Amino acid sequence: MGKDEKKEQRERRRFFIVFAAFSVILFFLYYGKRVNKINTTMLAFSYKYGFISRGLIGTVYQFLDKVLPGNQMKYAAVMRFTMVITWIFYALLFFFFYKCYRAYRQQNKSLLQNLMIFLTIFAVPTFCAQWNFGRLDVYLVMLSLLCAVLILTERAEWLVVLLAAVCVMIHQGYVFMYANIVLVLLFYKAMSGAGKRSRKYWKLFVATFVVISALFLWFEFFSHVNGEEIYEDVVAAAKSLCEKGKYHEDVIDHEILGVDLSKREWTYHLQNFLQLPFFLVLFSPYLVLGVRFFRNVVRQAGTKKEKLKYLAVAVGALTLLPDFILKVDYGRWIFAFICYYTVVVLVLLAMGDEIMRTQLQLMTQEIRAKYSWSALLLAYPLLLTPFRDVTINRIVAVFSAYPNEWFFHFW
Repeated sequence: MGKDEKKEQRERRRFFIVFAAFSVILFFLYYGKRVNKINTTMLAFSYKYGFISRGLIGTVYQFLDKVLPGNQMKYAAVMRFTMVITWIFYALLFFFFYKCYRAYRQQNKSLLQNLMIFLTIFAVPTFCAQWNFGRLDVYLVMLSLLCAVLILTERAEWLVVLLAAVCVMIHQGYVFMYANIVLVLLFYKAMSGAGKRSRKYWKLFVATFVVISALFLWFEFFSHVNGEEIYEDVVAAAKSLCEKGKYHEDVIDHEILGVDLSKREWTYHLQNFLQLPFFLVLFSPYLVLGVRFFRNVVRQAGTKKEKLKYLAVAVGALTLLPDFILKVDYGRWIFAFICYYTVVVLVLLAMGDEIMRTQLQLMTQEIRAKYSWSALLLAYPLLLTPFRDVTINRIVAVFSAYPNEWFFHFW
């Protein structure tokens, strides 16, 4: 082992030790100490009632109740289970970072490190605070990161199709929220390769798209046929699992009975519409930098094929538009938006994409040269975290409360 390799190992070890300590601090600062009723209610759904929407995790949990000692169908057991899952998520997040770090061949790792810190500031608090502690989204992110690692390392990539299908079985919203990570990376590799290699990734792309689309249509439109028959059983299970028996009625009505919640959620939509402009202003430095970065990346592409490849990366988060238009959990959608861009850029840098690396480096150098306070761009996200569910975050909730109280009276 050469001196350079030993030095790199020491630097890598030092970075991840400090990084792990920082993440633990974030966890204890934001840990909400409870699983709220919607996240607990999800564990009452099970495939013993048929191939129903969002039934996979509840099926696994209720299987654990049968094989583990003691009664798992109670709130205290849900808390333990959720804590274990959350720490598995953090471990997979670190595993993803480690794989990207190892694959990145440049001596200067600062670009990679900054992106990792940026995502961690949002990911760790968001999934330990009370609004998303135990949220099904955590499984979707975990499996999407695992898919990203498989694509990056080019090992057992056929598993991507299976893992994407599992994600839709966990929550059909995966199709709009996190499937973009997998589909865009497959599209990128299909467009980057030629011959047999390109065909392999096109097959994976088409197979993934077809499978998740078919499952989405089933769960969204055809899985409610026996809802009336199983409704009382699901409610009884939810009551036993939830804190003080307070379960989430709306999610059972929608997923089991197929009830359209648009009217019930209209007030939440109004809240979202009022809060979003405040968030866009607060997040505008990153939005401006992101637009500039991807514009330059597309411009630097030499051929129409390359431009199309990078354009797909740039607009991949548009799959979230149906969620923003039709649904109300803007905090979740915004985290998915940030997760998409940071994960995809990290993977492309680790793959050795020179255009992405060069443009990101040029932009970073320009920011540092112009602004003495540029380091604050990495600390500023601490003001915006954690993301909640309907409410985007605390600071946006505070700012939007004033115009609502003075003029709108939406809530």
